[in-house]
Amino acid sequence: MQSTWYFLRHGEIVEQGILCGRSDINLSPLGWQQLEDVTKGITAVTQIFSSPLVRCSKFATKISEQRQLSVEIVDDLQEMDFGLWDGKPFEWLWCNTDKPSIGDFWADPWSHTPQDAESMTNFHLRVQTWWQSQLAIPNDECSLVITHAGVIKQLLAMILQFPSNSVKQLSIFDVGYASVIKVQVYYDEQGVAWPKVVF
Repeated sequence: MQSTWYFLRHGEIVEQGILCGRSDINLSPLGWQQLEDVTKGITAVTQIFSSPLVRCSKFATKISEQRQLSVEIVDDLQEMDFGLWDGKPFEWLWCNTDKPSIGDFWADPWSHTPQDAESMTNFHLRVQTWWQSQLAIPNDECSLVITHAGVIKQLLAMILQFPSNSVKQLSIFDVGYASVIKVQVYYDEQGVAWPKVVF
């Protein structure tokens, strides 16, 4: 048995140059078109999952209606909450953050948590919990997951079996707007899931 997953990052947002985590910011017209274009090539979908943030959920709702599929809005698929940094311009963050600075966070997000933010450990745990719950029941579904760059990076790190608390996750993957990552999950005779990234 085999399931297929398409992890799709939302398109361009209306405000550029900001650290956009839980800030609920809409897609730009270009961002919407990016998602329209990329999903034309994803035709075998049987179910849709989405982050509740509007840059994901509005498009997820539209495509689910177009294809007459259900969409499940999942809180665990939200982007990381950056606390007091959330929604701030990167230029401002580089000039005004300290203990930790944004540089400290990028260098080692596991050890440096912005004020009032979600820790990287908790972020990783909630994404991992959701993913493991999906793998637990063998199926042959084809799923489209509309989510965020940070979530996709966490999933890739898990599937590729990065060491725990690896500091590479933020820098080694570049997940651009409307990028798609395809993952196939094979289930052996014991029902054990074997996911792999498909290029």
